[in-house]
Amino acid sequence: MNAPIIKLGLRSLFGRPRVIALLALPLLLIAVSGLRHVASSDPIDTAEAGDLLGTLGIGIVLPIVTLVATSTLISSEFDDGSIIYLLTKPVSRLGVVMSKASVVLLAVVGLVVLPMMIAALVLVGTRDNLWLSAGAGTLVSGAAYVGIFAVLATFLKRSIVGCLLYWLLWELTLSGLIPAIKWTSAQAWGASVLTQLADLEFALKVPTWFAALAGVVCLVGGVFAAGRRLASTTISEV
Repeated sequence: MNAPIIKLGLRSLFGRPRVIALLALPLLLIAVSGLRHVASSDPIDTAEAGDLLGTLGIGIVLPIVTLVATSTLISSEFDDGSIIYLLTKPVSRLGVVMSKASVVLLAVVGLVVLPMMIAALVLVGTRDNLWLSAGAGTLVSGAAYVGIFAVLATFLKRSIVGCLLYWLLWELTLSGLIPAIKWTSAQAWGASVLTQLADLEFALKVPTWFAALAGVVCLVGGVFAAGRRLASTTISEV
């Protein structure tokens, strides 16, 4: 990885107006959890809390934050042509992608994983270790999304549209209609880890080991594929 690229990535990610979206969604998640806790006269059931976190946190907040971060650090550089600067420098193309992906993953941890843990604590406290389960599930899905979006950002011309279509069609629509697709769904992997670690019921339980392995494979494989794609990209193609 390249330290200067990481520093530039952090500055680019948190120095633009779109950082408002990155901060607003996690705060909204915590706020909704707080309102749900206050509105209930009886203690909230762990299963209900897990369903809220899985649906809102892993299902919506996580992919949007990851998409915004990826579009800021990778997609926008192809769109505005600034990637040409990196292509003319004697730096490893794989190192460039690894550096940018690490910044996106860091943003996912700070802006989604930690807020998910806080939201779980707000909802049910430390009961059934839901806060740890929520953090682990979000991290698994987040790692997968980083790898998937990195590939789409480097292989597609209109990468933001491609990422949105992938999320809306595959993750939100088809995975809900066809149970077998959950085995290849980043959202389902995280939700399965969350529910199994907290000993909750889930419609289709993808084994925790499989979900964790799939998340790592998507992250590593996605970054490697994106790096190979960037290495084969010429200035004339940008």
